[in-house]
Amino acid sequence: LRSILFIMERVCAVLAILCCLGVSSHAAEKVEMGFYSEALCPDCIALSNGPLKFAFDNISEIFTLKYVPWGNAEVKQDHEIVCQHGPTECVMNTVQACALYYYPNMTQFWPFLHCLDSKYGIDQDIKSGKKCAESLGMDWDKIDTCATGKQGLDLELMYAKETAALDPPHEYTPWVTINGKHDEKAEGKQLTEVICKAYTGKDKPKVCDDF
Repeated sequence: LRSILFIMERVCAVLAILCCLGVSSHAAEKVEMGFYSEALCPDCIALSNGPLKFAFDNISEIFTLKYVPWGNAEVKQDHEIVCQHGPTECVMNTVQACALYYYPNMTQFWPFLHCLDSKYGIDQDIKSGKKCAESLGMDWDKIDTCATGKQGLDLELMYAKETAALDPPHEYTPWVTINGKHDEKAEGKQLTEVICKAYTGKDKPKVCDDF
């Protein structure tokens, strides 16, 4: 009996500490936006520079971004990857994958992606990747070593499998999912509205009042 009481006291103490620290289920209530993208894709860049930037600027506290840099690329024999927009897309998909691996927090990765898409767009390449990374204080040497080696290839093959597992299968890019389900409205100007309506937590951002 004493051991049970002791355990209960410890549990109550932990819960009290969590309450004092303001830990809640808020994070668990966030909407997950899956962004299945590819570098050099004009429509992906338009989504990134427009609706997605607006969402990050106004409702970042209620959603998380799951970014998958693969798109319409294909794996050929001997793990050769062929990309829709040519070899430079393959390079930049891998650069993005490696940057995401080392900087998975969206407060770090999103500025990098936005730098690539807003400053360089369809002209982004390895040089612009270096400039964006260094301007944001990211370790470019680490990203570059990953992108030009086996680690980068393994990451891209992982994203290839993840994209292939989509249900329904993706038909184009950008392909956006909300909480795991494809949502065509979220692929354009209605992205913020879709996220606001999907969010079930309390204290929605003010911009959600418009929907």
